[in-house]
Amino acid sequence: MGRQIDTKNVVGRDELISRIWEMLRRPPEQGSLRFTAERRVGKTTVMTKMAADHPEDFDVLFLEVEGISTCQSFAELLLNRMRPFLQKKEKAQKWFVDFLTGLRGTEIAGVIKLPETNDLGWQTIFLKAIDGFCQNREDRTILIMLDELPYMLQKIEQVSSKAGKPHEALTLVDTLRALRQSHRNLRMIFAGSVGLHHVLRDLKQDKLASQPFNNMELVEIKPLNEEHALILATELAKTQILKIEAKNRKEILKRIVELSSRVPFYIERIISRLGLLGRSITVADVDDLVQEHLTSDRDPWEMDHFRSRLVTYYAGSLIDANGKTIPEHQIARAVLDHFACTEDPQTIEQVWQIIRGQYPLTDRKIIVDMLKFLAQDHYLETDSQKQYSFRFPLIKRWWKIAQGLES
Repeated sequence: MGRQIDTKNVVGRDELISRIWEMLRRPPEQGSLRFTAERRVGKTTVMTKMAADHPEDFDVLFLEVEGISTCQSFAELLLNRMRPFLQKKEKAQKWFVDFLTGLRGTEIAGVIKLPETNDLGWQTIFLKAIDGFCQNREDRTILIMLDELPYMLQKIEQVSSKAGKPHEALTLVDTLRALRQSHRNLRMIFAGSVGLHHVLRDLKQDKLASQPFNNMELVEIKPLNEEHALILATELAKTQILKIEAKNRKEILKRIVELSSRVPFYIERIISRLGLLGRSITVADVDDLVQEHLTSDRDPWEMDHFRSRLVTYYAGSLIDANGKTIPEHQIARAVLDHFACTEDPQTIEQVWQIIRGQYPLTDRKIIVDMLKFLAQDHYLETDSQKQYSFRFPLIKRWWKIAQGLES
C-alpha cells in the first residue's frame, strides 16, 4: 500500500463516496460492493475516508488484511476491531467477554489472541463472532471493509495447502457470502491491487463451482477529473511551498496533472520532488523530472510492477499451430507492446492480425479473451465501438520506454 494522503486533504471523492453510501443502503442482497481500480489510484484513500467520516447509523470496520496468512489470524483481527463497538453497551460488552472466555482467548498488551488449537475451528468462531456483533448492534448497519483481500486469500491458500488443508481461502469467501445473505444489517466492501477474478480462478482451479462475489456490484475508483486534480495539485504545491512564478503557475500545474494521468499518488510524488529543487519551477522541470523517473533503473515509482505481475496474472500456456507451447504472459506482453506503439484505438480484429503475425496462432478467441482480461486488469480500456487502448497515458509511456520500443 502506498503512502496515504491525510483524509482532511482528500480531494474530488465526495460525490463518489456519497454514491457509495447510497448503494450500501440498498437491500442486503444488493448492498455489498467490490472496488476495482489500478494500484495507487485511490481505493485505500476512499476506504480510509469512509471509515473516518461515516453516517451515524453505520458501524465501520476497516481491516487492512494484506499481511494475514491464516483464517485464524483473520478471525483474531476481526475480534480486535469489533471490541470497541461492543464496549458501548453493557449487554454487548458482556456477550463479547463471555464469548472470548469460551474461546479461551487471551489479551496481551490490549491485543486479543486466540489459542492455536480450538475445538470450534476458525469458521465457527468467525460465524459466531459476526452473528453476535450483528445482533448486539442491530440498530446499526455493520460495514466491514477488507483492503487487499486478494493478497490475503493468496497467502491463506499457500499456507493451508502446505498444511494439507486446501481450499480454506475459498471456504472463507464462501463463508463471507453466507454471512452477507443471512444478516440484513451487514454490508461488505472488498478491494485489492490484484484482481479478484484472478484469485478466484486460481482457487477454483476450474473444478469448483463457488461464486462468492457475483452478488457484489463493482465500483470503479477512477483517477480524479481535471478540475479536482488541479485543486489537489494547487493545495499540494502550497503544502510543499513550491516556488512558482505567478505567470507560470497555471501552466505548470496543468502539466503536472497531465503527466500524472490525474492519479493522486503521482501528483503528490511529482510535486514532492519538485519541492526539493529549492528554486523557481518551470514546465521543463516537470517534464525532466517525470522523464527521469520513468527511465531510472532504480524504478522510484515501482512501475515495473505492471510488467512483472503479468507472469502471475497470466500463468497459463497455450499450444500454437506448430505444437509449440507459448506462455500466456508472453502473448499479453506482445499485446501491450502493440498498444504502447499505436496512438489509435484498436479493434479486436486489428490486434488479432498483429499478434498472429508474430505467433502462429489459430484460435482468435485467445486474443478476444486476452483483451478482456487486460481491460479487467486496468491495462486497457474499451470504448462504445469495442475499440481498445491503453488506459493510463503515464503507464503507456513507461511501458514504451521500459520495453525499449521507442524509435
